[in-house]
Amino acid sequence: MNRRTKIGIGAAGVLVVAAVGTGIGYADEPQITGSAADQARAAAVKAVPGSTAGEVESETNEGAAVYGVIVTKSDGTKLEVHLDRNYKFLGTEAPDKDDDGH
Repeated sequence: MNRRTKIGIGAAGVLVVAAVGTGIGYADEPQITGSAADQARAAAVKAVPGSTAGEVESETNEGAAVYGVIVTKSDGTKLEVHLDRNYKFLGTEAPDKDDDGH
């Protein structure tokens, strides 16, 4: 292998490692499924009447919030509903840019 090929392979490897590292650093919150997700969706829709619930995420940096549920209001806007471990409504915020409810 000539020197130019080795440099190209090395540079490509560095880019792959950087891309993977960046992806890990900005990974989404873990998704919640099953009955816990169902209960969180029901509580979120109750907190924002007329909305439909999508993804349910485990919250780690939101104080007392344990669940974050993306809801779509009847006018099409999205909110993230925060719930505690007992599915009690804590508040809402605009969803992260990468949270689209899908």
